[in-house]
Amino acid sequence: MMLGHNYEFVGGQRTKSEVASTSASGIDLYKSSFTEPGETEYVWSESAKSLSDILKDATLPVVVKLCSDGMVKDHETPIDLQRPLLLYKEFKGKKLHARNIRAKSATIDTTRIVHDKVGPYVTFPDTFTGYFREIDTKDHPLLSIGDVTRIMPKLFISAGDYEGYLCVSQFGENLYQKSVVPTGLYKPTNVLQDTITYINKRKSEKKKLVRCLSCEDDRGKIALFPLETKGIFYIGALGSSFPKTNVSVSPACMAHRWTEFEVQRMKSLRVRMVHGKPPLEECSFTGLLEFSHVTEEHTVIVSTLSPAPRLFEMAVTSEPFFLVALNSNEVPVGALQQKCLKFAKNETEAYMATVKVKRDYGIEQADSTNDQE
Repeated sequence: MMLGHNYEFVGGQRTKSEVASTSASGIDLYKSSFTEPGETEYVWSESAKSLSDILKDATLPVVVKLCSDGMVKDHETPIDLQRPLLLYKEFKGKKLHARNIRAKSATIDTTRIVHDKVGPYVTFPDTFTGYFREIDTKDHPLLSIGDVTRIMPKLFISAGDYEGYLCVSQFGENLYQKSVVPTGLYKPTNVLQDTITYINKRKSEKKKLVRCLSCEDDRGKIALFPLETKGIFYIGALGSSFPKTNVSVSPACMAHRWTEFEVQRMKSLRVRMVHGKPPLEECSFTGLLEFSHVTEEHTVIVSTLSPAPRLFEMAVTSEPFFLVALNSNEVPVGALQQKCLKFAKNETEAYMATVKVKRDYGIEQADSTNDQE
């Protein structure tokens, strides 16, 4: 007899090297050795605890392992939960749950196109920086940088790759490269009407009198959009000083973060993602989504203790149970743990802000009475 435990696992990241090593050699993750080169010989606690109790008693990061009487039910789990794990950071916040949708061919009701839901749920944390537009409302983006300049918003989305200039050096006089300015989120800073020095496709320096909208991307890099640029642009946020003129801003050219939608309207709201990184995992992502519900989440960001570490997210629940490594924070820390700590420190913030594919994996526990028979 087996006792089943529902255990939420939300998509992890796998490096190319790890994919190659496991698929090429045919290694069964659940038969891998518990000892890796440079791994610490851990001293385990005598009593087992749930994640919720571990977070009350321990200071993260800490190393744990699933109790030996627990086993992974679904063998397609992409993480070896039988190996020690590094609990790195606790997370509490809101998450939006949504489904990908796809239009049904030649199927239309009296009010709107009918869509099918496809793939598993995807979750968007409240720190997700992507932008959305309702697909059941008028969609009239701005069609030139000149239109964007007349509004001078706080943020705008360039929905295509357009010719412009990218700043490659800020030592002394700014040096630009004539290049494609990629799709993305931009912050206008000023209208530049001046002679710039730029590098052309032949790698030679040229000077040119330009009229451009000077912007910063989400990494603080400077980009210049010529005012005559035609394309598709959405307003992400209006500036605090708007309006300076009589220019009206239609809701049809605005895009929003999911946290900006009214909660009471979000159930079954259908949107198109106009800016943002799609999930790393396969989930039949279409860019069209139907919002489902918003939850308050309590999870832990976890790193595998492996030569090619991965991050994943586990829900904080009262089951199953883990043993805690009593010496995981002692000095000196093993080389493998040091590597995984560094990886988690560098990648956790970005990982927490990504869209994830929600999958539930069962963890079963053997009935001790059955073992005695």
